[in-house]
Amino acid sequence: MSDMQEIKGLVEKINPVLTELRSEVDAIKTRDGLDNDKFDKMTASILADMQKMQDTQGKIKAAMDRPGSKSGEPEFLDEHKTKFNAFMRDRNDDAKKTLEVRAMSTDNNPNGGYLVRPSFSNFIVSRIFETSPVRMLAEIESGSTKSREYSIDDDEAEAEWAGEGASISETDTPEVAIKEITAHGVRSMPSATWEMLADAYFDVESWLAKKVADKFARKENTGFMIGNGVNKPRGILTYAAQAVSGTYERDRIMQVNTGAAANVTSDGFINQQNGLKEEYQNRAAWMMKRTTFGEALKLKGSDSYFFSPVLLRDGQASMQLLGKPVVFADDIPAVGTGTLATVYGDLALGYTIYDRAGIQIIRDPYTLSGSGRVRFTTWKRVGGDVTNFEAFNIGKCAA
Repeated sequence: MSDMQEIKGLVEKINPVLTELRSEVDAIKTRDGLDNDKFDKMTASILADMQKMQDTQGKIKAAMDRPGSKSGEPEFLDEHKTKFNAFMRDRNDDAKKTLEVRAMSTDNNPNGGYLVRPSFSNFIVSRIFETSPVRMLAEIESGSTKSREYSIDDDEAEAEWAGEGASISETDTPEVAIKEITAHGVRSMPSATWEMLADAYFDVESWLAKKVADKFARKENTGFMIGNGVNKPRGILTYAAQAVSGTYERDRIMQVNTGAAANVTSDGFINQQNGLKEEYQNRAAWMMKRTTFGEALKLKGSDSYFFSPVLLRDGQASMQLLGKPVVFADDIPAVGTGTLATVYGDLALGYTIYDRAGIQIIRDPYTLSGSGRVRFTTWKRVGGDVTNFEAFNIGKCAA
């Protein structure tokens, strides 16, 4: 039976009930009362049938309103009902092939999954890059010139004992050296499309600026530690060892053997700390790779007392070695045969960083305008070098 035939049947069913109901109402005029139970049943029957008729009309109207639809035609409705019943009841292959299913599902992208998008957090998970935080220990100066010169006062006057009335001879006059630190440029030039800058769910320009600044910091920290001084800072670990350990020489740094060919020892740490003059001990700190400090934590004596306990201060763990703070520097080599594994001393006196200016950024939407991209030209100028060659020493893996 089609929907139209169903409506026709409902109308034919309602008409007799209405006629009977009208008769009951008319009977009020000739009888003392109305059969309320019978009246209520007839009313409920009429309302139920009218609701069915209204629902059926709504389905037909919705089908007829679809462009190009034939759903309202009786032949189509009969065919659809037959195929649907076959699919739901028999589950045979013919029924599956003849019935067209257009269900939407979130686990299938073309059928609706593309419409269900995940929410994006404002928190961006970033990879952590280890570096050598020399800036937290060294002396930092800034200026507006290409370079800055420093006086190196590392010589002394001569003197002699003389008896009463003895003549005095001319003695050596101390010399003063000059150290020039040049600010070298470090640059970056990322770019982004106009659409990315306009449509991204976070501030792309600020994100790029932060990423470039982080890279600049790591590049300069590497230069402060192992840079060769050519278009970059001169690093702490690039200077030669003193010809005679403990005897001062300009442009040479004291090296102390760790006591093992390819590792650190407790005696080696003690010797390295003891090799620094007392005047530099007050602000002295250790710098080493994180894994090297792990080797130091393993050291213990015959009484099983660990050589380098991690101290607690104000409820926080404090990394210390022989009473001095430890700073992790990823650019210092790990322990191995002949490597320079540790630095100890007062870097505020021993190493100077010269900043020419802060980070400069030029936003250029014109050069790459034909490709729809905006270029961010970013640069910074910084230099660094050792300015006091006895303010710190270096531990070398050697027996």
